[in-house]
Amino acid sequence: MKRHRFLIIVPNGVGIRNFFCTEFVDRLLESGFVVVWHALSEADISPFRERWGNAVTWRELPAIRDGLAERIVRQAKIHAQLYWQLRLDPGTPIQPRRPPSRLAARAIERVSKALGRAAAGPRRIVFLDRLHQALASRASHTRAFERLLADERPDAVFCGHQKSLRAVPAMIAARRLGIPTATFIYSWDNLPKGRMPVSADRYYVWSEFMRDELLALYPDVSRDRVQIVGTPQFESYRDPSLLEPRDRFLRKLGLDPARRVVCFSGDDELTSPHDPVYLADLAEGLRTIPAARRPQILFRRSPVDRSPRWDGVLARFPEIAVSDPLWRSENGADWATIVPTRDDVALLVNVVAHSDVVINVGSTMAMDFAAFDKPAIFIAYDPPERDAHWSFENIYRLPHFKTTHQLQPVHWARGKEEIASVVMHALEHPGEKAEARRRWLHLHVEQPMDQASRRLSDALRSLASAGDLRREGAA
Repeated sequence: MKRHRFLIIVPNGVGIRNFFCTEFVDRLLESGFVVVWHALSEADISPFRERWGNAVTWRELPAIRDGLAERIVRQAKIHAQLYWQLRLDPGTPIQPRRPPSRLAARAIERVSKALGRAAAGPRRIVFLDRLHQALASRASHTRAFERLLADERPDAVFCGHQKSLRAVPAMIAARRLGIPTATFIYSWDNLPKGRMPVSADRYYVWSEFMRDELLALYPDVSRDRVQIVGTPQFESYRDPSLLEPRDRFLRKLGLDPARRVVCFSGDDELTSPHDPVYLADLAEGLRTIPAARRPQILFRRSPVDRSPRWDGVLARFPEIAVSDPLWRSENGADWATIVPTRDDVALLVNVVAHSDVVINVGSTMAMDFAAFDKPAIFIAYDPPERDAHWSFENIYRLPHFKTTHQLQPVHWARGKEEIASVVMHALEHPGEKAEARRRWLHLHVEQPMDQASRRLSDALRSLASAGDLRREGAA
């Protein structure tokens, strides 16, 4: 059997959790060779160099600079997709985007938004998509990628994040050279957030639900190009070797193992700007419960939230224990520059395993807790002094929450005055929503969860083999 050469593009840090902190690369190495094109620092990849040695070749992903027309069209197709969804469902809010700081960038944003509004229909969006690919294919850096790929001679190219701009020319160059390509849909909420810049021969998705969602939003993609693999990000929850004893883990955090634990998981500042208010509301509410029954709070912030916005709350409520994510960051704190570690994978497993309930504003952490059959609470009220551009109602009207409303797998805290009673109810009736949680998790994540790396590596091997047959037929 031929040993294939797989090229993996990891354009930012978040892909490390899915593809380097799991068995994905190990499984590919069983039947071939792996080359990684990355945009990470040497410190970030050093642990993985040590893990795989010379079995994996590492190359720095060249920087790119898209031209003005390419940039406008790329942004326009994102807006067009959002406006099209808005026409299909007028109740769907368009998530706020942080406005560009530079005048030129703001001008480009205005032009692309106007173009996107005019192109808000499936055929026009496909036209914009093809125009973007055509403009990108003429860029000098795309031709440079063709030369690099000709030297590497991979049998398949896999992009770990469908929204990566830096991967666009590499994927175009691969397809022009006849190399099969695939990309992975990174998160459960990504598809409704605008047209993806990456185009590929195959799209690997989490579930049947995500496959149907992709086909509805991308009428130009045929069903046979979408393959269900699940997501490796939940595999660690089925790895008993990562679990510490509850007593030891909680005592390290200053928590009492004999008392129940409420995990408050923060979102990033743009998604949920009032999280510190909600954490304070939770702490105030729990203080009203008699000490003998009172649960403890364990706070885990979003990995990209390095802001001081939590300091005041943590000072006011010293009983809140903190478990900060063990992610690395050398160049700021956003999803493109911050990097998870294998140590944080283990830390998160233990936070979830040894907490009894999670509370947040619509976070995927509800799925993490569902993996352990534990309840979750979504906060659903605005604080008295809220951001004029933000509302909890807009958050929960986003398309990816439709199944949450249909299945009701979570509890809802609809006001400060009831947050403590909802927490206590969830703790005292942990099985109340068990069936809804199971259905919700199984709807969004292919089962069994711990086989995602195997399914993904098998899919890439099949893609490479199909490329072999196509080349043989052409010859």
